[in-house]
Amino acid sequence: MKKILLAFALLTTLFNTSCSSDNDSGENNSSSEPISSITVTSNSSSVDVGTSVILSTVGNNNASVSSTSTFYVNGTQISGRSYTTSVIGTLDIYATHVNSAGVTLTSPTIQVTVNEVINFNKRVLIEDFTGTWCQYCPRVAYAIELIEAETSDVVITAIHRGNDPYNFSGASVLENQIGLSGYPTAMLNRSTEWSYPETSTTAINQALNLTTGINPKLGVALETSTSGNTSTVNVKVKYGKSFNNLKLVVYALEDHLIYNQTNSTTYYGGSNPIVGFEHNHVLRAVLSSSILGETITGAMGYNDEFSKSFTYTIPSSVNASNVRFVAFVVDSTNAALNSRDAGPNETQTFEIE
Repeated sequence: MKKILLAFALLTTLFNTSCSSDNDSGENNSSSEPISSITVTSNSSSVDVGTSVILSTVGNNNASVSSTSTFYVNGTQISGRSYTTSVIGTLDIYATHVNSAGVTLTSPTIQVTVNEVINFNKRVLIEDFTGTWCQYCPRVAYAIELIEAETSDVVITAIHRGNDPYNFSGASVLENQIGLSGYPTAMLNRSTEWSYPETSTTAINQALNLTTGINPKLGVALETSTSGNTSTVNVKVKYGKSFNNLKLVVYALEDHLIYNQTNSTTYYGGSNPIVGFEHNHVLRAVLSSSILGETITGAMGYNDEFSKSFTYTIPSSVNASNVRFVAFVVDSTNAALNSRDAGPNETQTFEIE
């Protein structure tokens, strides 16, 4: 009988322990003193319009009392502890909590700034993996001409590969990243393959649609200076909202390169080869530390700016007057958020909409 009573006592103790309160009131122990003050915090002191502010409270014992607190924004009680606004300005936020003694505690007021979002002109980046030896590559070249006839909001790079006088051997790592399986292949904003056939109305609209719709919240501007065989490129990035985990890619290109192009398409008169074909946007150098991009440092909040200068020593095989530069920013998924190109001795401003 004593053993039964002992077992019962142990079970009762375990039950009472397991049934103790699991909420975050911060005052679970009935023998503890009631908390005497609370503090309210937010997940950020500055947010963009349309971004939620998440609120929390702790007692003077550092225990959370968020689930049993009431939150106020600009003097008005909110439901729950998340708040979203479309109004630019400053939010005055405080919280109340009734402690275990029945006393209503009020936190000090904190402020959260709500920033306007800046919109930038939207451009589509086309990276064309091609070759002078590639019999179907004229199809993509012709499609690019169709795009250029429709919009100026396009940034183009032709990455020549294989047995080609303009072969860019450093492209292998990028080809591996996108899973390239053959030539021609064209990528839109680095993350989307341009639909076959690229010259079709559907494919042309696919590219053009990436210049319309919701504007990007990030802009790019270039300042270029060329003297002799040396070019300096200052790339500036401006943020219209908060970002993180961004990379910058910077290219040097060359236009007006004349070389025969193998052709098994009906484009450009259907001749094979296309004698004296003009190759433009040809990738000559990657100025960023990697073709996949180099990490952008510094603050990336609303209205912040980043800038970095690059130097390109133009080789004798490249015509300095035909050099152009391309810069674009990719996110953590390697998608290009926005892009820009510039010729020599050009100064650009941000294209704010």
